[in-house]
Amino acid sequence: MSNAVQSMLQQALSCFRDQDFAGTEAVCRSILADDEAQPDAWHLLGLVLLQRNELTESIDAFEKAIAQAPAVAAFHINFATALMAADRADAAVSELRRGLSLDYAQPDGHFNLGNTLLAMGQPDAAAQSFGEALALAPDHAAARNNLGHVLRQRGDLDAAIGHFRQATESDGRYAPAWSNLCGALLESGQTAAAIDAGRRATVADPNNAEGHYNLGNAYSAAPIAAEAAACYRRALQIDERYADAWVNLGAVLQHLGECEAAITALDQALVLAPGLPQAQWNKATALLLSGQLREGWALYEWRWRAVAGLTLPSVDWPRWDGASPQGQRLLVVAEQGLGDTVQFVRYASMLRALGAHVTLECPASLNTLLEGSNVADRLIAPGDPRPEVDAWTPLMSLPGLFGTDMDSIPADCPYLSAATADVPMAPDERALKVGIVWRGSLTNNRGRFRSCALSDLEPLTDVPGIQVFSLQTELAPEDAARLELLGIVDLGSGFDDFSGSAAAVQSMDLIVSVDTAMAHLAGALGKSVWTILSAMPDWRWLLDRDDSPWYPTMRLFRQRRVSDWAQVVGEVSAALAELKQPRLVT
Repeated sequence: MSNAVQSMLQQALSCFRDQDFAGTEAVCRSILADDEAQPDAWHLLGLVLLQRNELTESIDAFEKAIAQAPAVAAFHINFATALMAADRADAAVSELRRGLSLDYAQPDGHFNLGNTLLAMGQPDAAAQSFGEALALAPDHAAARNNLGHVLRQRGDLDAAIGHFRQATESDGRYAPAWSNLCGALLESGQTAAAIDAGRRATVADPNNAEGHYNLGNAYSAAPIAAEAAACYRRALQIDERYADAWVNLGAVLQHLGECEAAITALDQALVLAPGLPQAQWNKATALLLSGQLREGWALYEWRWRAVAGLTLPSVDWPRWDGASPQGQRLLVVAEQGLGDTVQFVRYASMLRALGAHVTLECPASLNTLLEGSNVADRLIAPGDPRPEVDAWTPLMSLPGLFGTDMDSIPADCPYLSAATADVPMAPDERALKVGIVWRGSLTNNRGRFRSCALSDLEPLTDVPGIQVFSLQTELAPEDAARLELLGIVDLGSGFDDFSGSAAAVQSMDLIVSVDTAMAHLAGALGKSVWTILSAMPDWRWLLDRDDSPWYPTMRLFRQRRVSDWAQVVGEVSAALAELKQPRLVT
């Protein structure tokens, strides 16, 4: 190689390092115009054309470089990048392996091979390649990050978090590692740490939509809905076609009570991805929360594809389509929580009233109560043999099949019945017997926000003229001790059947409960019940009202801020005190 050509190649390389791609190309073409047998010039030209996404020309340039210098590892490794960009993954893997066979000590070659194998759906082989890259270059932040990604996909969350952290230690400005760390920490339940990692991701790369999206997810879990919404909006400013960001923006707007804005966001998601189950499901709940029941029920059927852990029951008979049930044998399958079953079992009675023979499949803990309430012709538990029927329906599809809207909610209560339990008499026989429930199912996705602590309800015991009873069915040891100290009678612990809980409810003058199955049970029994709702209420409680169209005897008390139980319990205490005030007769 002449000194002149060598000097020009150095000039081209300097231009490339300075990202002066036009200058690089000009020098390389000048070299090749005089001598096409210059592999380094073809290689640099291939890199420039790859930067411009001119893939056909780039591949041609790399092939010419390799034809003249087949033993240069870097040529094969960079050629593989162009092949991968052209969706020629198999060829890319071959070139990478050829390059690494020439020079194994190429961390980026192993890294690129790992990325290619990962894109081809070979995560185990990809992990091995990322490991090879790290053996050669332990501070390779991108390889460390991508290995963490594979481990997270495998379900090895702790190991993934460790690799993401190491990647951030290797390069504190490497935004993908911070963003992935945010997501993994959130998945492991470390919400505060996830928020910190998400913030660092957005500082490291303010223009990365995924970083803002992940931070939004962390804020949403906190829950800090306003901050979450701001993050999703920032992600959408960067990438307006980010369908998942539209979905999650819709969800947090719903939690903020901005249902119409939520529906608009979800509609945008559905324009981008019409079959996206989570968008359809979130829109269903936003419509229901806003009182647009008919539209909401239509989309509610997306629950089978969108709600984790919820699977459409496998039943041999056809689905009931809403045609006249007169003379039909119908199987109704309860599908979700106990509270859902208690709320919607009224529709089984409605089917019977229309002439159907109804078999109800529901949790065994409800069978005694429902049998005594005569809601169905036959009751079976999940797993029991199913009788021959003409058709079947999921329980919570019935409101839609009946065309229920705000004007036709079936609210003829009580529709359940129970005996009255013997309860200890209060020292003052005139005391108002108030049953309390402070905790629902914590396995429910939003159960931790709906539930409070026993200590949060303690102010109720200070209201004069009140005798408080615990209807909580599961007590922590510390709760049991606290009940005794407060003089609260335990009526609920030990019940393993809802008939016992129903009898206890019947014995009360008033039930005060967070959003649990017990609140539904009291409403279904026609008992006076005050339900304490979180600031992010479930769709069935609607917005901005203190009554429930589903339960005429229910009064709603709403949090104004998430987790601020003092405010709402204070309102309940004041209402109780007012309830006990003697009324003057004029």
